[in-house]
Amino acid sequence: MKAVIIEDETAAVISLKAILGQNSVMPVEIVAELDSISESVEYFSSAPNPDIIFMDIHLADGLAFKIFEMVEINAPVIFTTGYDEYALQAFQVSSIDYLLKPITLISLERALKKLYLFSPEERDEHIRQTNNTFQPNKMIKSLLVMLPDKFYPLLTENILYFYTSNEKVTAYTSDGRQHPIDKTLDTLSEQLDGQLFFRANRQFIISRKAIKDIDLWFGSRLSVNLTITIPERIIISKTKTPLFKKWILAEE
Repeated sequence: MKAVIIEDETAAVISLKAILGQNSVMPVEIVAELDSISESVEYFSSAPNPDIIFMDIHLADGLAFKIFEMVEINAPVIFTTGYDEYALQAFQVSSIDYLLKPITLISLERALKKLYLFSPEERDEHIRQTNNTFQPNKMIKSLLVMLPDKFYPLLTENILYFYTSNEKVTAYTSDGRQHPIDKTLDTLSEQLDGQLFFRANRQFIISRKAIKDIDLWFGSRLSVNLTITIPERIIISKTKTPLFKKWILAEE
């Protein structure tokens, strides 16, 4: 089995290679060692895809998830990370395998056995789910929320609105929680389901289910009231009003 390692810590690469050499599940040949997002994108833009990729989440030039935004990955991925078990369990929604650092022979062999037992159809489904999770040109159903000590997926169906202030975007959910989002409203408006979300103005993207009622506002504009408290009034401009009315009525 041919493998690519994406890892920016030399010691971690040496350790992983040693454990791969010790595993009894299947022989593994390392065909490439990459240490950054840019090097990985360059590699996968031209090189044949391996049978498996071991990918560290945090690289020197950013989160490894960015790789999927710039190039198609047609191989199963096993992420490696230093995050705790709670965060790893949250990511099982994408059916992705993880190795928690420091990587042990037992955890590695468990992941390889799972890969070994994949049927061709299950392997292809794993690849599809991984790419669908992280590629920006797909309609997203969940977002990755990064905190200083953990990360977790946030289903878009639970979000009532997005708000941007001081170049920071926050998602608000019905339970009153606020979630920092590492995407701009422009990017989100391209990726979210247009039937469920509407870009109201420069500050807000709102969910259909969050709308309580709508007031007529000055200058042929509309003021949208949500079911939860908002940091400022949501005004739909005169030019956007026809689009909003069409969207709220779910017209094609």
